[in-house]
Amino acid sequence: MQRRLFLGLLVLPVITVAQALIEPRLRAVVQVERSLAFGSITVRAFVDVPVDARLAWSVLTDYDHLAEFVPDMHYSRRVSRPGEPVRVHQKGEKSWLILDTPFEVVLLMQETPYSRIHFRQLSGTLKDMYGEWRLLPLPGGVRITYVARLEPGLLSPRVPGDGFLIEADIQRMLEAIGREMLRRGAGRAAS
Repeated sequence: MQRRLFLGLLVLPVITVAQALIEPRLRAVVQVERSLAFGSITVRAFVDVPVDARLAWSVLTDYDHLAEFVPDMHYSRRVSRPGEPVRVHQKGEKSWLILDTPFEVVLLMQETPYSRIHFRQLSGTLKDMYGEWRLLPLPGGVRITYVARLEPGLLSPRVPGDGFLIEADIQRMLEAIGREMLRRGAGRAAS
């Protein structure tokens, strides 16, 4: 029994290293600026993913399935009819320290296939929200950029260091989206 345990402990690091070599490490870079006077939040972020732009696009525009892999999102559905401007309804909850803050938005999406998705809040719990996703080609992959400006309104939690909490939240979101792109890319390669 001890010998098996010992061998298992020897093999575990080898498996972990092999997995790290197979699965690329996604690391999102995030910058958050928060206005002290008005509470508005500006986010600039990106993550590099070794997939092609069409696959990345298919994940970003899979509005009906975003809640399956985006942290803190519980619901996401396209609510516009075919031929109408794309509108997406999303719900979720953000947890910062001891505060659980529900969110709900309806976004108008303006898509430029394989390169850009501009979004603007039509209604929701935020005072205002707009921004864009961009797909920039890289050798062997694509850079997914996210730029957004949010005005949370009166319910915005203001605590010392909350910019770091927002950065961590955006980083988790981008890395989860990148992992979904990798997962779908691996599925394509296997078939």
